[in-house]
Amino acid sequence: MDPFLIALTAFSTIRGMQAAGQEAELAGRQAKANAENAKLQGMEQHNKRLRNLDVALSTNAAVTAFMGRDDRSIDAINRRLREDAATDVARNAQNTLAAVASANLEEAVIRTRGRNRQRAILLDGLSSGYTNYLRFKDVETG
Repeated sequence: MDPFLIALTAFSTIRGMQAAGQEAELAGRQAKANAENAKLQGMEQHNKRLRNLDVALSTNAAVTAFMGRDDRSIDAINRRLREDAATDVARNAQNTLAAVASANLEEAVIRTRGRNRQRAILLDGLSSGYTNYLRFKDVETG
């Protein structure tokens, strides 16, 4: 069997495996970055919602002071504002956790597919080399 053909098959197999590994690594990094971004966006939305609650409560306190009265309706409004904010914050936390989990799962799937592709390329290269060996084992170079 021609040594050049053996070397070419080995080189293309190794290079294909390296390329598949690099591609999976880069895609995995991107998925991990997406998870970090989802976490940051969730924290940003959480902080924004709490700032909005503070503004609404401060506004109500200012209005109450301006009117010179403190009644149960203002307390009820403030209580409702707090309840709505708590619901929004909890919902945001669940959405953030789901986005992070999804991105982490995507990263794991990408890396697994990359390893599987590397194995497939290796097996294809070995199969190709063995097939060529069987095809050309009786051919003599001269």
